[in-house]
Parts: sequence; structure tokens; C-alpha cells
Amino acid sequence: METRKNSFGNKIGGVRNKRKIPGFTIFEVTVVLAIMGTIVSLIMIASLRFNEQLKQTSVIRQELNTFFAFRSNLWDEFYHLDSVKTVGNELQLFSDKREISYRINDQSLERFHRGAWRATDLSAERIRVEESDGTQEIVFDFFWKGSIMTMRYFFKPDARNSINDYFAEYE
Repeated sequence: METRKNSFGNKIGGVRNKRKIPGFTIFEVTVVLAIMGTIVSLIMIASLRFNEQLKQTSVIRQELNTFFAFRSNLWDEFYHLDSVKTVGNELQLFSDKREISYRINDQSLERFHRGAWRATDLSAERIRVEESDGTQEIVFDFFWKGSIMTMRYFFKPDARNSINDYFAEYE
């Protein structure tokens, strides 16, 4: 008796020919999904940590940019400076073109220029002038990350400043 086969290769009318189809069992698929879930969760945790560090870095970079802009502006002002005077926690800078003052108001450093006080976005504790050997040193004490950071600027008055001081005594 001849066996007939259909287009799939199975016998027709007789005992079926079992062919194994290559594939995964449900257990193997479950294990693979569990491993993929673990990997994805680790990537998510790393991504969240990376974003947090990126935020902290941008905050620190902004603080440094604010500080560097202040320092650069102050150096430019000291370059054109004629004389310096301190009154309490206020530093007054005089030049032939302008008068600029810095003061500490509730631990916030403010700058006076063109008739108005403006905040510098820096917190400071003290401004003082120290003198030694005819050289003045302007000292700013800033709060930085929970401790005091000191910035010092050297200012040596020249002859015209001495003349300004002399005439200032007669006012």
C-alpha cells in the first residue's frame, strides 16, 4: 500500500510523521526576558545617575562662571583705579571716570554703579583692606561650598593717588 503525502510532507490516512520545529521553550523565553529586564533596569539606573551628575555639573559650572565674571570685572576696575576706601563692610573704588562701590548686605555681595545697587549672585562675609610696605591688599572673604574662600587683589597707589589723598584731607 502506497502512502500518500500532503504538501507538508505528512502522511495522509496513516500515522502522522512528527517533525520537530526548532524553537524555544516557554522557560527559555522567560529566562531571556528576565535577563533583558535586568539589563534595561540597570541602564535606567545608570541613566538617572548620569542625568543627576549632569545637573550638578551644570550648577557648578554656572557658579564658576558667575565667580569668574565677577573676578574679571573686578580686575578691570582695579586696573583703572585711582584710590580705594573702606567704610565698614563697603569698599569704594575711585577712578577719574567712575565711582564704584561694593558692599555686603545680608551676606550677599552687591555692586553700586550708575546710581543703583545690584546683586552679584555671590555671598560674602567680609571686605577689608590690608596694608604692608606701602602696598594695599584688598581682601574679599567669600562663602564657597560651606567654607571661606579668600581673594586678594594688590593695589599699589602711585603718585597721583598720593596727591588725591593729600587734597582729600582738606575737604
